[in-house]
Order: sequence, then structure tokens, then C-alpha cells
Amino acid sequence: MIDIEEFGIHEGISEVIFTTISPDGIPNAAPMGLHRKGGRLFARIYNSKTLDNVLSKPTAAANITDDPVLFVQSALSDIEAGRFEYADGVPVLLNASGWVIFECKCKKGENVSVVELSPIKGKINQLKLQPVNRGFNAVIEALIHATRYVVFKEQKYLERIEYYDAIVKKCGGEREKDAMRLLYEQVEK
Repeated sequence: MIDIEEFGIHEGISEVIFTTISPDGIPNAAPMGLHRKGGRLFARIYNSKTLDNVLSKPTAAANITDDPVLFVQSALSDIEAGRFEYADGVPVLLNASGWVIFECKCKKGENVSVVELSPIKGKINQLKLQPVNRGFNAVIEALIHATRYVVFKEQKYLERIEYYDAIVKKCGGEREKDAMRLLYEQVEK
């Protein structure tokens, strides 16, 4: 049995890049919050390519990474096929610090489905100490609002992105600043 805490998945919501595969064999990546509460591990997945893939093949991988640009790319555009490798037929990201493959059991909802996750295999590619970076966290928060803006086109989401962008400018490194530039480019399309 896999101890998901070894992969940094603790109580609360852990942000990962969730990878799935389409019935046509096309890999997909999308940021996802994994919810761990009271012994349960699940994801809330909106109607999307990710959900369609999980429904057609009920396995997915949680890729653990601290690359803010990769989070933005996977949320607002497609990741090139060459950035994946496969473990037991499930796409995983080549540069992930680690990944866990899950069996997925979906409780389909009208707009949002709850997907129960049972770990079946995992791999840690690299262990590194990573202190909390406020700039990285701000990129993740801005990205959540960017995905909502893309769907709803409401000004309040742009205002929230600007708030987090100010934190990135103050607290982030070059990679976080690159991620915010990419986020703005993708949102303005």
C-alpha cells in the first residue's frame, strides 16, 4: 500500500498536476486540488477533458511539481506530448518530482463530479527541500482565478489576479514572474 504522505499529500487540499489519457491515446494535464479529509482522498472535477478521460479510463496520475510555469501551461493550454512518459499506460510528467497513479471512482454530478482516489502506484523521482515561497503560492491562487475568468469572463477575477500578481512581483523569483507573464498572455487571448 502506498503512503501518500510520502508524496506530500496531507490533510487539506494539495495542488498537483493531474494527468489522464483520452480514448484516442492523447495525454492531458490539468492542475487539480486533491482533497484529503477524514481518511478520504478525492478530487472535484468540473465537466472537462479531464473528467471525460477519467470516465473513459478510470485511472489518473497526480504529478508533484513546484514549477509554476508548468501549472499555468497545464491550466490554460495543452502540454506537448513529448513532455510525458507512461507508467502502466498512464501519462506522467517527465520533470515531476514524483507521481502517484490512482484508481478513480466517479460520482457524476451535473457540473462538478466527485472522484474518489485510491492510490495504486507511485514513484519519487527526486527529494528536495522546498521552503514555502509566497510567490509560488500567489501564482497558484492567481491561476485559480484565471481559470474562472476564462469560463465566466467576470471582472472580479481579473482584479483578484492583479492582487496576486503584486505578491508575485514582491515575493516571487524569476520562474514565478515568468508564470504570471504566461498567465496574462493566455487570459488575454
